[in-house]
Formats: sequence, structure tokens, C-alpha cells
Amino acid sequence: MRRVAVKIAYLGDEFNGSQIQPTDDNPSIRTVAGEILKNLELVDHVPPEKIDLKFASRTDAGVSALGNVVTFYTEFKDLGLLLQAINSISHGVYYTAATEIDDAFNPRMAWKRYYRYIVPEFGIDLDKFIMAAKLFEGHHDFKRFAKNETGRSTIMAIDSIDVRYENGLIITDFCADYFLWNQIRRIMAAILQVSKGMSSMDDVKAKLAGEEGTFGIAKPDGLTLLDVTYPDLEFKRPDIPPYEKRLRRDLYLDSVRRMFHKSL
Repeated sequence: MRRVAVKIAYLGDEFNGSQIQPTDDNPSIRTVAGEILKNLELVDHVPPEKIDLKFASRTDAGVSALGNVVTFYTEFKDLGLLLQAINSISHGVYYTAATEIDDAFNPRMAWKRYYRYIVPEFGIDLDKFIMAAKLFEGHHDFKRFAKNETGRSTIMAIDSIDVRYENGLIITDFCADYFLWNQIRRIMAAILQVSKGMSSMDDVKAKLAGEEGTFGIAKPDGLTLLDVTYPDLEFKRPDIPPYEKRLRRDLYLDSVRRMFHKSL
């Protein structure tokens, strides 16, 4: 068997998060991990208990990904054939690139992670939005801007937060070594409150300084994991996308939905 790392993409509204969920009460719950395991069991010959599926980053229900990374064991020797096989039967997960790794590789130990959050411009003061976003760059204690994880420090650094306006949307890109649970969505909630005049810059500064209270949490559907990168690890992307037919079909369905909404 070989161990591989595979780049994956998926729309968050099709899944109840990335991680396997208890299904005793609701067997219809779909997760990204569940879909991947089902795909591998159909096309590969590795026993389920030996697949050893691991994620670089977990995503909550509703959060999308363009460049998450999963690792697993496979009997495929040709990585191009592996991508073709699993893409041919997948429902909702795109497998975009792959590379072989050794047994010691830990997908959680990434070099950088990149996220994007998109909101409509309606009701937002863009200048305030940008100024509020810049407050979160650098080294801070993000205790008031993350979900509590026992034993994990909330002191960390965000390398950059870049904001741009495009076609009626405000696009915010985040980069850091790692992010805390719910951190970006809680930061976005604060930025949105400031940009809409519901809170002040001083309110944000006080929470960063440790004052009790939060700004709530922004919706998951605006958040996308753009990429996860590693030093000295090159993912091989086929010249012809192995999901090309699926992509054409999905783009067609998107066009139908867009035409429907514009006709209302």
C-alpha cells in the first residue's frame, strides 16, 4: 500500500461538516469524511479499517473548501488513475491533485492556511470594514474570538488580512500558520458589527485586550478554506481535470439557478 495526500474541494452546503458524525439517530447525515470513505471503499482494495483517513483542516457544516488536504492509504500505483476513479463516483467532493507521502507525514502540521470570507456590500461602510479587519493582524490573544478548545492556547498570530471590493461583494482573505476553532467567523462578526455601526473600534480593541464578551459568530456559508500548503511538498494536478464532466454539469446547474433567481 501507498500513503497519499490529496487536495479536495467541496461546497459546504452539501455536507454537515468535514468530520464523521454519529448517525444512530439520523443515518442521512452527510459529511465530507463519510463521502470520501464511501468513494474509497468502492474503487480501492484497502480494508476500511486501514484507510486511515486524516484531514489537514476540519470545516464546520456550511463551510466550503477549495484546497483542503486529506491523507489515506491506497493500492493505486498511478495517482492519476486514482483521481480519475474517485472523481467518477464522487457526489460533492472534487479530488483535484495528489502526491505520495511517507508514514510520518502529519497533514495537520501545515506551513500556511488560507481562508476567504465573502459578504454582500449592502449596509457596510467599507472604510470601517477595512480598519476593523486590520485590528486583527499580528500577534494577539484571541480568547474572545474563538471557540474554547481545552488545553489549546488562544495566543497566536495572523499573518495578513486583505480586503477587496468586487462586483458588489466584499472579499476578505486570511493567512496564518493555523486558525482556532470558529476564529474567522467570530472575527468576521466583529468586523461586520463595526462596519454597520453596531459596535466601535474601541469595542474590538477591548475584547482583544481580554474584556469579557463576544460579537457572536458569522454565518458559515460565507467561509471557504482556499488552500493548505506544506514546505517541500508538491501536489501533482493532471493536465486534464479528472472531474471535467462533473464540473461542466455543475456549471450548467449553477447557470439555471442564477437565471431563475434573476427572473424573480
